[in-house]
Amino acid sequence: MDVRIGTTVDGRAAGFDTTNARPLLLVGDSGRGKTTIARYLTRWWLANTSRHVHVYAQAPSEWADLRCDPARPDQLEQPVAVDCRPRACLVVVDDIDLVDDDRLALLPLGAARTILTSHGGNGLTGRPLLNDDITCLGLVRPDHADPAEAAVLDGQGRLDWPNGTVAVIPDQRGPMDFPCHRWQTPAGTWTAAAR
Repeated sequence: MDVRIGTTVDGRAAGFDTTNARPLLLVGDSGRGKTTIARYLTRWWLANTSRHVHVYAQAPSEWADLRCDPARPDQLEQPVAVDCRPRACLVVVDDIDLVDDDRLALLPLGAARTILTSHGGNGLTGRPLLNDDITCLGLVRPDHADPAEAAVLDGQGRLDWPNGTVAVIPDQRGPMDFPCHRWQTPAGTWTAAAR
């Protein structure tokens, strides 16, 4: 099943295929929504209560409202998801370009569902990670005046992105998709508790 992320520059839907163990890599400049989309996909994954997630993030507090135990990427010291049930595990690594090359081998690339995000989009060229079969989506904003993004929107690639990266204009997400704690209710919403 594909979970929609956004739209490619040529108008096709882009998403995360949950039936495939092919890793998803989100790249783009800061503020383009890489962590927000990773959190959205994690929320979707956890909607099935028989599933679980392993999260490694530079800012574990951004993941504290989800049902997972976030750790920092520098704490990646043993293989991940080795003992997990097949098709029940998702591994998320936020800011993968800050992880040492020798620790990349600890990730279950190709064996378990994996979502990776770049720190800024520029530090991944030539990394061993890119030798694997990976789906790479580059996030751009259509209303941004940055010349590099304007070139991507005109159908050109970016040299600082891995080869084969597909440019995607991300869908807008709601307030609860942004990094906020579960006790921080967004303005204009209300919650009800069953008794």
